Amino acid sequence: CHVLYKFCRIVDDIADTETSSKKKKLNELIFFLKSENKPKQIFLIEIKKLINKKIINREPLIELIKGVLTDTRHVHIQNTSQLINYSYLVAGSVGIMMCQLLNNTNLYSFKYAVDLGIAMQLTNILRDIIEDAKINRVYLPNSWIKIKPSKIIKQDKKIKKKLMSASRKLFFLSEKYYNSAYLGLAFLPIRSRFAILLALITYRQIGRKIIRKKYSNLNKREIISSVEKIKCLTVA
Repeated sequence: CHVLYKFCRIVDDIADTETSSKKKKLNELIFFLKSENKPKQIFLIEIKKLINKKIINREPLIELIKGVLTDTRHVHIQNTSQLINYSYLVAGSVGIMMCQLLNNTNLYSFKYAVDLGIAMQLTNILRDIIEDAKINRVYLPNSWIKIKPSKIIKQDKKIKKKLMSASRKLFFLSEKYYNSAYLGLAFLPIRSRFAILLALITYRQIGRKIIRKKYSNLNKREIISSVEKIKCLTVA
């Protein structure tokens, strides 16, 4: 799992840099994943070993990079379907690879892993509305709210009310996917089930905390404290 985590971390870091070469670097990663050429970077060598051993497939890795490529240009999500598709690319694809790493061969179970990835990404978007606006990104669909990043940062009462409505939609959409993902826990090996359940509960609490605190995401980046994580342990 650490090899996959390292790969995902590096992909995210490339996308978040301010250099003009980040698109080129991400496309080069796709090229290396598709080609038989031997890469020089250690993280690519390690991930290719997993591919060659048929532990994971290259397709979800490529989908992940394609999703992250979206973040290198002006984000323009039109509707809920595009939001879910984006969330699948950057997070649902990771769910598929986690299934493969856990040696889960039941293809039906992949749906639930994808749903957990989507749910977590929707929570990320809900939590980071302000932070994303500061780097000129808006992931709220235009069909929900048409708004520029600057308006999110300098929100008046009218804008805040619209953002609260959009946040509410986002929260309930994430809940739908968390509910589905929960059903998929039965497909996991016993030794892995608790860790995934804890991740689900803890991440889910971020959205619930935002709603409980009357849309605190519109003022700050909400987190789960150590005490709250312990409470999640008792629930799990």
